Amino acid sequence: MCRYHLYVQIDKRSEGEAKNIILGALGGHYDIKHVVVVDTDVDIHDPTEVEWAVATRFQADRDLVLIHESQGSKLDPSTRDGVGSKMGFDATVPLSAPPMRFKRIRVPGEAEVDLTAVAQPAGADWQHLFGQSHNG
Repeated sequence: MCRYHLYVQIDKRSEGEAKNIILGALGGHYDIKHVVVVDTDVDIHDPTEVEWAVATRFQADRDLVLIHESQGSKLDPSTRDGVGSKMGFDATVPLSAPPMRFKRIRVPGEAEVDLTAVAQPAGADWQHLFGQSHNG
């Protein structure tokens, strides 16, 4: 995922494993700036799925790894001559979680919906599109 970001998919076997992977990845190459670790049900080649995992499985107070004053890329304009901060997101399901707690729910038929056919153009008057007057 671009030069500074890394997505890692694991079949988690023990708590703390994702954080060790984050630390290893950040230490493995100075260019790595952000690491997101997800479970095997998340497609790491689809940024929307990774974002979903972060949105539904990550809490900053327990799942964020933050390292300040570490060596980074001198080509990264946000660093101070190559020194900056790095972070990792443990977006994996806790092993102690009940089976349905983090289960991804799908709406039957959602894959067949043509979003371009139902999407409203920016700035369109939706009431006019559906034949409703502005007076009620």
